[in-house]
Amino acid sequence: MEPTNKSEAIDCDTPVTIIVKRRPKPGCVDEFEKVMSGTTKDAMAFQGHLGVNIIKPTFPGDYYRIVFKFDSMRNYLAWEGSEIREQWLQRYAEVGASEQEVEILNGLETWFTLPGGEAVVPPAKYKMLLIVWISIFPLSVLLYYCLTPFLGALPVYLQIAVTSLTLVSLMTYAVMPFMAKLFHRWLHCGKNT
Repeated sequence: MEPTNKSEAIDCDTPVTIIVKRRPKPGCVDEFEKVMSGTTKDAMAFQGHLGVNIIKPTFPGDYYRIVFKFDSMRNYLAWEGSEIREQWLQRYAEVGASEQEVEILNGLETWFTLPGGEAVVPPAKYKMLLIVWISIFPLSVLLYYCLTPFLGALPVYLQIAVTSLTLVSLMTYAVMPFMAKLFHRWLHCGKNT
């Protein structure tokens, strides 16, 4: 099954997170994991690939979840249409129990959590709060000093509008992808209470 849900609505320059769900055929787990490893290795060689996480099933026979990110829909589509990916899909057909399920996400929804909640636990709220705060505080100070000389003559509500738009854009496209990757282990380690 090819991605159908949000891909058409996403701008080609928007960073994307792709969640692929696959299940191995009974008795083919080792071969399936080798194919999955090879696929992710080749995907990481493509321009704009930002990283991958593999979430193994909680129960035997359940789905593997492969979560990978690209810096733009354009670069993801280059991978999706590549000959090397087609070769891996043929290998998956030999070891996979069913067709893949794909979900494409972008923007704020990908900062910390994955959809569906099946065997994927978002980070603890205090961890998310702390990472967002240590990202927003210095960025807000920087934007204040950088933008005030240019926006000082505008009404306050326009200053706030421009500053907040700049802040949210930087958080979504640059800061949070970096921070989520940098603090991934801490965000997802231990019991999330």
